[in-house]
Amino acid sequence: MRKIRFCTAALLTSALLSLCAGAAPAEVLKFTGSPGFLLSPAMVVGVYTPEGKTNFATFHRGGVASSGKNGAPLRIVFGINNTGRSYTYQCLKAAGACTINLPSVKHMADVMLFGRYSGRPLSGDQALLTENGGYQDKLAVTGLTAVRGSAVNAPMIEEFPISLECELEDEISVTEGRPNRLMVLKVVKVWADESYLDAGGKISPMSSAPDSSILYYSGSRSPAGGFYGYGEFVGKSGQISAPYRAKK
Repeated sequence: MRKIRFCTAALLTSALLSLCAGAAPAEVLKFTGSPGFLLSPAMVVGVYTPEGKTNFATFHRGGVASSGKNGAPLRIVFGINNTGRSYTYQCLKAAGACTINLPSVKHMADVMLFGRYSGRPLSGDQALLTENGGYQDKLAVTGLTAVRGSAVNAPMIEEFPISLECELEDEISVTEGRPNRLMVLKVVKVWADESYLDAGGKISPMSSAPDSSILYYSGSRSPAGGFYGYGEFVGKSGQISAPYRAKK
């Protein structure tokens, strides 16, 4: 799979964030204390450890914070629930950079592994250390390939169709009295597999290959919670709003 660089981060559009809401009676749509029903992209964050080893972890609470139009930076955010326990947080703070890697549907199992097990150094020589509940090298278990970024000191996953090289710009406390943070990243370079480019050279959320859709996740505890591919395309926003604009 061959990725190419994009000169402007603004080309990364709908592939990053999707929100699905079905029609329901108003009395049903009550907040229950969890935003898990919201779909968001499955983002595999890549960092180098202080020892120079790769570490990848999955996060799904986040998306585009600013679009990058008119020369402004494209910014991505993602949330870390407990920065006191997160090894990714420690590595990201130390390096000041990371990558956001967007997997396709066929990599669902890898995404689960990256999110379920810690990449902290553990005792022993085997990659899989089930007795300790974690991995020394999660990437080795998956067989995926790490590639060093060219703009920031962080690793990308070659087999994932879209990767963004990012600098850590800020972190925001989101829960008073708890170590929960929203990490704000400035995108400095975007990479995408050529098969995901449309005729105009913009990034598409899927290619013509099976299971190629960018992967999304719903943390809902309902039976519908879990992974999703890109949904059915139903129309361009400008075309849909044309009749209303014509009446003005």
